[in-house]
Amino acid sequence: MDKPGWKTTEFLLAVIGTIGGLLLSVAPDNPLTQIIGGVLAAVAGPSYITSRSWAKGKKEATQANAKIVAETLLKKSSSG
Repeated sequence: MDKPGWKTTEFLLAVIGTIGGLLLSVAPDNPLTQIIGGVLAAVAGPSYITSRSWAKGKKEATQANAKIVAETLLKKSSSG
C-alpha cells in the first residue's frame, strides 16, 4: 500500500532542502552562499516531484504487467 506523499522520506528531505536553501539564500555573509542556497531551494522541490512520479510510474507498470500475465494464464487454462 502506498503512503501519502507527505509521509515519505523524499518529502521530508525536499522540505529540509528547500528551507535550508532559502535560509542560505538570504544569508548576508557571502554571495556564494546565497547562490548555493538559491540553487538548493530551486532543485529540492522538482527533485521530490520527479522521485514521486518515478515511484508511482514503476508501481503502475508493475501492476499492468501483472494484469497481462494473469490474463494470459487465464486464457491458457480455459483453452487447455
